[in-house]
Amino acid sequence: MNTLKRWRLAGIITLIISGFLLHYVFSWTNGSKIIGFFVPVNESVWEHLKLGYWSVVLFSMAEYPQIKHRVTNYFFAKTLGVLVLEITIIIIFYGYTFIAGKDIFLIDILSYILGVMSCQYLTYAFLREKPFSLPAARLSAAAFIAIGILFGVTTYYPPHIGIFKDHNNNTYGINKEK
Repeated sequence: MNTLKRWRLAGIITLIISGFLLHYVFSWTNGSKIIGFFVPVNESVWEHLKLGYWSVVLFSMAEYPQIKHRVTNYFFAKTLGVLVLEITIIIIFYGYTFIAGKDIFLIDILSYILGVMSCQYLTYAFLREKPFSLPAARLSAAAFIAIGILFGVTTYYPPHIGIFKDHNNNTYGINKEK
């Protein structure tokens, strides 16, 4: 197995474990508003999408120094991978809850795992492509960072729409606004 494939497999395992652990960090820190920027602060779908994004960020910090000279399009691949991870979760969640009429914890977990696997597969594919232009690389890196900022800002200033709503207690964001 080549180095890039090993990193993708390590990514799948790491993202699943870190996603699980990040789910509990907010409560472990007694609801730290600073930590809330990075981890879910409630049970809304939107807040749980942070699990994938920040897991990818943490994994990338270890991965990038090891593979940067062997790959191209790193930030494009990571940005696209994260978007696919998040979209997979959203489609599965709203698809099955529309049909079942309720949230099923096991399917939520499986949707995250499927999202992680899709992310890693797509990342692998784009890391092997011919190099994109420098402006495309810069735009990809900016988009990747913007996604993280968006997650953080909407924790403190969430729109009052369904994906941001914690349906367990009808609140939004970290401030538990109704």
